[in-house]
Amino acid sequence: MTKTKITAHTYVCELPDAIQSQILQECKETFESLAFPVDIETELDNVKGCKMCDLEDTIDVLKYYTK
Repeated sequence: MTKTKITAHTYVCELPDAIQSQILQECKETFESLAFPVDIETELDNVKGCKMCDLEDTIDVLKYYTK
């Protein structure tokens, strides 16, 4: 099994399914807690095309980065 290197420039869609699921779940919880309404499914689709650094204001991405 090869280990996936995750950096700020890694796209979410390139990550293994288990890590993608964790990130999407965290983002969903953040979107649900916002004071203003957002289309959660649309936002989650957008997250899949983002680089990890694009999500820094949404979730704690540093814990996913590999050293």
